[in-house]
Amino acid sequence: MKKSFSWRIFISFGLLLSFLMLLVSGVILYISPPGRVANWTDWRMLGLTKTGWENQHAIFGFAFALLSIFHLFVINWKAFFSYLKTRTSAGLKSPLELSGSVLLALLFGIGTYFSLQPFSAIVDFGNSVSASWEKREMQPPVPHAETMTLVELALQPGLGGDAEILKEKLEKAGFMVDSVQQTLEEIALKNHTTAEKVYVPLAPEKSGARKLPAEGLGRKTLQEVADDAGISVSSLQLALKQKGVEAEPDMNLKSIAEKNGIEMNALRQMLETMISR
Repeated sequence: MKKSFSWRIFISFGLLLSFLMLLVSGVILYISPPGRVANWTDWRMLGLTKTGWENQHAIFGFAFALLSIFHLFVINWKAFFSYLKTRTSAGLKSPLELSGSVLLALLFGIGTYFSLQPFSAIVDFGNSVSASWEKREMQPPVPHAETMTLVELALQPGLGGDAEILKEKLEKAGFMVDSVQQTLEEIALKNHTTAEKVYVPLAPEKSGARKLPAEGLGRKTLQEVADDAGISVSSLQLALKQKGVEAEPDMNLKSIAEKNGIEMNALRQMLETMISR
């Protein structure tokens, strides 16, 4: 006699497989590098990129939620409501256990929100593992540079401002480039490589660390800093904007720091990094 299809068994196995996939993808995303590094270097784990694992986590999370609803409210709805009624009644008769469960849930939520121990330690450990993937030599010139077109990239400090020249450099290096409106990511995909490797022929030569003067720096305008470094003020302005710092060419550095609520030392370090590229 042919056995009929069992929805109960189907959903139970589906829940198990979804849970396992959520567990695996959750652990991998917990230790994965930041998006700017993962996208720049085409980081992969078990053949999937970080975006691929994020998609898997989202889809299997949706599947787990959907199967759980069917499991509770369709297949086992009578048993579930009977159990819920019994346990709710038992919980009300056992206020100590019920209060303990509620307080524990609140502790987890509030402790995580306010970065209390041991919750902050768990978060910090994940962040430290994630940061360990990041190496100085593999950092993009600006965050998410892979999404920039050659036209946008040319405006970065040290890259000359001419997108056609960047296109020629890439073609001489053996890359196929259709247009200066292509992003580094699109060029990388077309050439079956990473955005990091596409950027190598474009990167300005290392000129060594350049230090800004210790005295009177606050009175210097952004235009003067750019002129002294031999770069365009618009590229320096754009690089600062990508760091969340708004500045005008005729503003002095002290005013820029005050307007953006940052220390002069932090602004100095940003500018020294930008003009040293």
